[in-house]
Amino acid sequence: MLTTLQFAQLATAAWSGPSAAVFANIEHYTAAVGDYTATTYAVSYHVGGVCHIGRAACPFEAVAAAVQHYVAGIQAQAARQLAAAQAATRHTRRVLATVGGQLAGRPPRAAGFACRARRHRCARLAHA
Repeated sequence: MLTTLQFAQLATAAWSGPSAAVFANIEHYTAAVGDYTATTYAVSYHVGGVCHIGRAACPFEAVAAAVQHYVAGIQAQAARQLAAAQAATRHTRRVLATVGGQLAGRPPRAAGFACRARRHRCARLAHA
C-alpha cells in the first residue's frame, strides 16, 4: 500500500508529542511452501527512554496503536501531560484522515491566510 519512505513520513507527520526518535518499518513475509504472504507495519516512538510500539496489518492502525500506547503511558502521569496526549491524539487523527483522503483521491486542503481570505471573500460575494 505505502512505500517505506511514505510510511516513515506518515509516522513522523502523525507524531505531535515531545521530541522523539521515530522508527517505521514494513515487514513482508512469504511462505517457502504455498501461497501465503503477509505484510506487517510497525511504528515505534522513543521518548525519554520509553518505547511506544504499534504493529498492525494496516499502516494507519500501526500509527494509531503506537500513539495510543503513548497516551496510555501518559494517562498514568499528571493531568497537564494528559492534555498533551489528547492533543497528540487529535493531531494524529487529523493527519491520518488527511492522508487517507488524499490516497482515496480527495484534493488536498489548502491552509493559511490566503485560503481564509478567499473563503471569506467568496462568502461575501455569494451573500451580496
